[in-house]
Amino acid sequence: MFSSLNLNTIKERELFIGFVLTVLICIALYIYTESKVVFVLPALMLGVAFIADDYRRLFYGLFVILPFTSEFYFEGAGIGTDLPSEPMMIALTGFALVTMMNHKFSFHKVYVIHPIFILILVHIFWILVTGLQSTYFLISFKFLLAKIWYVIPFFFLPLFMLDKGDDFLKIYNILYKFLFVTLSIILFRHALEGFSFESTYRIVQPFFRNHVTYAAITVVCLPFVWAFYRINRDSNASNKWLKYVFILFVIAIYFSFTRAAILSMLIAVGAYYIIKYRYVKAALGLSTLVATVGIIFLSWNNKYLDFAPNFEKTITHYEFDNLIEATYKLEDISSMERVYRWMAGIEMIKDKFWLGFGPGTFYSNYKAYSISRFQTYVSDNPDQSGIHNYFLMTWVEQGFIGFLILIALCFLMLMEGENVYHRATLSKDRYVVMAATLGLIVIFAMCLINDLIETDKVGPFFFLNAAIILFYHKKYPKTVES
Repeated sequence: MFSSLNLNTIKERELFIGFVLTVLICIALYIYTESKVVFVLPALMLGVAFIADDYRRLFYGLFVILPFTSEFYFEGAGIGTDLPSEPMMIALTGFALVTMMNHKFSFHKVYVIHPIFILILVHIFWILVTGLQSTYFLISFKFLLAKIWYVIPFFFLPLFMLDKGDDFLKIYNILYKFLFVTLSIILFRHALEGFSFESTYRIVQPFFRNHVTYAAITVVCLPFVWAFYRINRDSNASNKWLKYVFILFVIAIYFSFTRAAILSMLIAVGAYYIIKYRYVKAALGLSTLVATVGIIFLSWNNKYLDFAPNFEKTITHYEFDNLIEATYKLEDISSMERVYRWMAGIEMIKDKFWLGFGPGTFYSNYKAYSISRFQTYVSDNPDQSGIHNYFLMTWVEQGFIGFLILIALCFLMLMEGENVYHRATLSKDRYVVMAATLGLIVIFAMCLINDLIETDKVGPFFFLNAAIILFYHKKYPKTVES
């Protein structure tokens, strides 16, 4: 033991001397170059040492900075990233892989044999398969890498390193408090603009790319604010703070003027009762039936062509009331631009039904398949945005098999969420499982008209909520009676 201690002391001394020498070299370089960039190296060394001592600091720290991250584009390189969240995700992925390798990937058997765990692995494998035959291999390879640093830190790592329900609660406890800060800043700025619809794109900067991601992370976090409120109420703890937080979150969602977020918040209220009274399977069956009938109706004799927009009337609206009215009249430019891309997506599916065009390649391929009758004023798409329907996008890019894998995964998450909710015996655990399941429902609802799972404000919670459901599945195993 003494020799081991002595060896560790020597290592610490060598590391300290190495760090001091690095700082001295950087000081000399600063004097010579007058550039502060040289001090990045010692700062990076300190950061690595801080995290290496306990990589969970990086994991929880990620949820501290997530509400404050900014999107950054490297001019000329044609690539963008979210700073500092994405580099932190990549670093966390590296730490997670090393840690899991050291423990021989020894996940609990209950996790490994669960269909959700298996399907997520199949989902990643299928992205690899479709990426190998992609029309743009490099884009698909980047997509696969990005998917990996979402899945490993937010699904596999929590299941591997967190062993208590309170550990999972800590994540959202951190998130909602720091998100509260950004929402307060944005609402204050919005108030100075008179809560105008037109200013929503500007006042969310630099924390959010647009008002959609701003509303999305808020509505995804909202069920956990509700869960914390219910947990406090049951334990007779003070709830004044959480009342204010909940009200502010709802106000922020409304004044984001994001139709998908507002609607998904209302859907979550109905979904609560569907889960509570065990109607998830019936609701999923009804949704599948409605979607199938709708597709057949629109396909029959090319009926979908009757819904082509009037090019002269389809315009941008600057008042939310006008936007809602224009939406159901098919005169809102953002809605009809979605239809334009959906129609292109359907034509693409006809061409590559089974394997798709390759992950991440919709933008690079869709204009050759677009239908001019659905064109709008913004169809030149200078922002290079996607199809605005995550499920359709998956079919276009990963083929029918990839689409089925995603749908099966979503259905399984919701059914397992309902089952675990009813198996849980502690009210606290029931609230957490309900919040995780409602969070998934909110994500699915918003993904019907948005592409959000590959964004740092939403993607982490798709996999994290799945991990929460699996954790409580292990805590409350299925019995013969249930």
